[in-house]
Amino acid sequence: MNRSEQSEDAEERFERLENPHSALPPPPRPALAPQLLDYENVVLPRARSRTSGVSPWLFVMATTLNTTVASVLAVIITLGVVNQDRPSIGLQDIVPAAARIPGIGHKPPANAEVQPQPMPMSLRTIGSPERPLQLEPRRPAPFPVQIEPDGAANEPFILVLSGAPAGTILFGADRISSDTWFLSPGSASRLQIVLPDWSTSVFEIAVALRRTNGVVAAQTKAWIAVPRPENRSPAITKMPAITKMDDAAAKDLLAKAGKLIEQGDIVGARAIYQRAAEMGSGSAALALGTTYDPNRLWSLGVLGLAGNKERARQWYLRASELGSSEAKARLAALGF
Repeated sequence: MNRSEQSEDAEERFERLENPHSALPPPPRPALAPQLLDYENVVLPRARSRTSGVSPWLFVMATTLNTTVASVLAVIITLGVVNQDRPSIGLQDIVPAAARIPGIGHKPPANAEVQPQPMPMSLRTIGSPERPLQLEPRRPAPFPVQIEPDGAANEPFILVLSGAPAGTILFGADRISSDTWFLSPGSASRLQIVLPDWSTSVFEIAVALRRTNGVVAAQTKAWIAVPRPENRSPAITKMPAITKMDDAAAKDLLAKAGKLIEQGDIVGARAIYQRAAEMGSGSAALALGTTYDPNRLWSLGVLGLAGNKERARQWYLRASELGSSEAKARLAALGF
């Protein structure tokens, strides 16, 4: 190599050192195998497309969870601050507060209204088993309900006469039910009683005086006798003469009395039965005796009705005279 070629070669090297990228050609790309070309052109783009972003549902769930946790932490912090600011209450603070409640403390407030206590009272007994109150059937007579002390009678009461015969009437009081009456203030000493019929036995009646709120104020007993009138001989000997009556009329009266029995009207049914029996119906006399029979009152479905063995005996005998075959068995059951 001559001197000129050496200088040209030196200048070319110098230019390459000053700008190395301008004159150098790009390096040749090595040839790839076919398997590497498939991986680079097909598999790698598919994998990049599957993992290119985050799922929206995962983002929503993460946001909701973060919001919930933040809310719970805020509540816990708030409660802690409130508990620190609230003063503690001890037993010494509770007792004085309870003492200010009426009925718990020693003294009620000065402006509190004090409810008056009901006056204690009692009732005198009416008659006795040996000397009962004597009455006449279907005639009013004084019924001395005496309240002690006298000042206790100046309020309304409810009077209950348990054991009174069906059809008992009480004047001077307002009837509530078959054995219950309302008494206006001061009316207890002016009562009159009427019993519907006579009886050979003494009626023992439980007398209960209740306040309008249902509380029992006083109780006592009454013994009442309603003997057969002296000018009346036994019913068997003074029965009206047996008269003939047609079957249609008897059935009609028995049907009417049966409807009254179903309605609980024993007194009305007795009146119809007696009318039919006096006209010669043995079935009516037997049914009338049933309304007095203590052993068979349950069959009428009426509660609280007192029986009368003597009156039952009277009408069973009448039914036997009128040809009832069952009347004798009823008499035997009563002990006659």
